[in-house]
Amino acid sequence: MSRFPSPSAAALSALLLMASVSPPVTADGSAGPPPGAGPAGGSYEGQVYNGDDIDPVLTVFSRSPAGVWTGSYVLGEEDDVEVGQLDACTWETMLLITCRWTDRHGVGFARLLFSSDYRAFSGFWGNTMDALTLPWEGGRE
Repeated sequence: MSRFPSPSAAALSALLLMASVSPPVTADGSAGPPPGAGPAGGSYEGQVYNGDDIDPVLTVFSRSPAGVWTGSYVLGEEDDVEVGQLDACTWETMLLITCRWTDRHGVGFARLLFSSDYRAFSGFWGNTMDALTLPWEGGRE
């Protein structure tokens, strides 16, 4: 069970659609949140739909000095731990990021919507941008 309220899939899809309409606005003109804001260096404990159930996941985002956003995740599976990378991250708006995920099972995409204080996110992942249907959420205290 998540430690923060999770919107329904329909509500989250509507939020993702609304967020994708607004262009990113930053103080320095770069994509995504300004330096010092957002998930820079942030770790998020949460859940992700994996296989046929929900598993715990630790998702970490970071921003390089050049402004490139990347991340990683550690997924707790029933008998194992899966480690993956997030790259090619693009901020569609100040709160909406899309990243490519890569792990030993393949490559796909995740689209995640952050709360206004960047303390939580909810989104979806899948193997293609047209099939982002599996929930992925995280939060930090």
